[in-house]
Amino acid sequence: MKRAILLPLALLVFTGLLAGCVGATTITEEAGSYVYKMNEEIAVVDIETRETFGVLAVTGARVLFDGPFDVREVEGKDEAGEPVYKTVTYSQIVQVFYTYTGEKKLSGANFTVRDRANVIAKNPNNFDPKPAYTPASQPGQSSFIVALRNPGGPLEATFTYNVLQIRPTARIEIAL
Repeated sequence: MKRAILLPLALLVFTGLLAGCVGATTITEEAGSYVYKMNEEIAVVDIETRETFGVLAVTGARVLFDGPFDVREVEGKDEAGEPVYKTVTYSQIVQVFYTYTGEKKLSGANFTVRDRANVIAKNPNNFDPKPAYTPASQPGQSSFIVALRNPGGPLEATFTYNVLQIRPTARIEIAL
């Protein structure tokens, strides 16, 4: 009987703590279906207070590595608990530049990039073997780097101000 009461109570407390960690849910001044273009300013707004946290603009993208390359990715584990690897071919490494004015520091974790085939791009720093590329520098701008399996055409990025927030804050089209 005690377990039947304590388990739901513990879940309720855990859910409340997790909700508190997420912080404010954010939106932009445009409708949710709006797709921002490069260099277009995105005001990040608290959904409840309508306070603007900051302004984001994706300013450019540069191909750092062009051509197919293979990496090993963990596919699962075998019966002995050892990792099972598969070979995955990627075609490009792209660096995306952005500016952000606001108190919070953003990173690549705030962005999800999809290629023309709607495949989520990955961070090449975690690849085995790591491909050779040299990041570029743009004064006054931040950047993140992604690897694409299907290059060509514009990329679509979703930006989420709070990484634990379920709904993305904005959608952005990135031209290469």
